[in-house]
Amino acid sequence: MKDNEWVNYPIIRVIPSSDPIIALTFDDGPDQEYTPKVLDIVKQYGVSATFFCLGSQVVKNPHVAVQLVADGHQIANHTWTHPHAADVSTSELLREIAKTADIIETITTIRTRWFRPPFGEITKAQLSAIVEWGYQVVLWTVDSLDWSGLTGPQIVERVLPSLANGVILLSHCAGNVNGVLDALPHLIEAALDMGYRFVRLDEV
Repeated sequence: MKDNEWVNYPIIRVIPSSDPIIALTFDDGPDQEYTPKVLDIVKQYGVSATFFCLGSQVVKNPHVAVQLVADGHQIANHTWTHPHAADVSTSELLREIAKTADIIETITTIRTRWFRPPFGEITKAQLSAIVEWGYQVVLWTVDSLDWSGLTGPQIVERVLPSLANGVILLSHCAGNVNGVLDALPHLIEAALDMGYRFVRLDEV
């Protein structure tokens, strides 16, 4: 579906703000290799982020999920198995979301109400049902493409010119994402120097 066909649907792609704020978001964690390193970097700069977590990863790495919440970050829902929307029915997707919400709550005591569909794919029926459940559905403004194997400098070159008020930046904290570990300090420093403030999605 073309972007303009979603105009009247409740999907957040950008934070509606005239203030110089940016939301860092990280998908597909938590894992034991990259997520802790991402947490170390953002902690170093004292900035907050939102982590869209897979239930299957949370159950494998509960201590990392607990740590990201303890560090003051927002934990959010990214399904259990990361399916393509076309491959699952609405009821199947809702079960994945519910199962993930349950394990996140069991481990962190946080009941998630923010959801990002895997691959950014979602049908109208799925979206309507998820919103009816009380979820905020979030996509992104800028994709770092870290998942594609870009190097740190390539990610910085891609993202930096796109920074603007209310940008939601998509990155990943699991998988082969060495590039984002290299790029993140440079992006944070540059954004702070430009006067931007980093926020969790649930803060705005």
